[in-house]
Amino acid sequence: MVFFQIIIGGVTRLTGSGLSITKWEVVSGTLPPLNAKQWQEEFDLYKDTPQYKKINVGMSMKEFKFIYFWEFFHRLWARSIGFVFIIPFIFFLSRGWLDKKLIRQLLVLVGLGVVVAFFGWIMVKSGLNDRPWVSAYKLAMHLSLALVVFSYLLHIYLDYSGQKPVVRNTFLKGLSVFFLVLLAIQIIYGALMSGMHAGLTYPTWPKIGAHWLPPALFETTNYFAADFWKYENNTFVQLLVHFLHRGTAYLLLLTGVIMWWFSRTSGKLELIRVPLLWVSVLLLAQVILGIITVLSCKGEIPVFWGSVHQGTAILLLASAWVLNKKIASA
Repeated sequence: MVFFQIIIGGVTRLTGSGLSITKWEVVSGTLPPLNAKQWQEEFDLYKDTPQYKKINVGMSMKEFKFIYFWEFFHRLWARSIGFVFIIPFIFFLSRGWLDKKLIRQLLVLVGLGVVVAFFGWIMVKSGLNDRPWVSAYKLAMHLSLALVVFSYLLHIYLDYSGQKPVVRNTFLKGLSVFFLVLLAIQIIYGALMSGMHAGLTYPTWPKIGAHWLPPALFETTNYFAADFWKYENNTFVQLLVHFLHRGTAYLLLLTGVIMWWFSRTSGKLELIRVPLLWVSVLLLAQVILGIITVLSCKGEIPVFWGSVHQGTAILLLASAWVLNKKIASA
């Protein structure tokens, strides 16, 4: 459910739906508008947002209902995750089926979930004042926190399913940790790419525009903090994020090749063949999907390819986490 919540969040962002609901109502917000009067009230609230005034002025009620659906679905799915967690948690706790370690871990999980939800609203608020979309930085933070929840859930599962290291090699362990950290950074770059619409600026590959190394990257006058905050008016920031996202992808691919080569030459391949195969296949698929997504950014970000690209990134993160669990330092 957390996996699909992240995917739904990505679709919500790519369809420009995140600002369609201008209030955060924990209880009453569970129900959508039920009649024409309520729909008009919600639409009127949206008409006061910068996104409507600067981008969507003249939008029809049908178009509004479309973007409202995705934001509502995103919030409803989040509430559903809470119920799916809390009901069995209380039941198992009352039966005494949870040990102290697991109780502590699950309580940490609850805290993380609350933080993600709270930061989601902070992100939405960032698009209700001046800019017609949410802050790319707060979007990246919201996604990062969601991935922390996803990864922590996976960690708990692997811990309690008895997953143990099958390989002891310090260099291979270092490679797997480096790959995992680099992948996390890469996903954050991906969120910034989406939030800044950076793909629309340079929908080309293998070059970025007309250059392998754009000259603007070497001009020190481009590196001002104020420009990074007001990135909407500065295409250099989008260029830099685009360059870092591509460069990190190539570095990940190189690290994956080195992991496979070292595992093979050191005689460790058979012990970690399955998780390493998953990492290798998903990594290659992710690179290809990234290229397709960039080349498809002709005037608008492709929702389908962008969503598949994000989903594959999460599966790759899970596979890399499992691989890392299988390896220990000597």
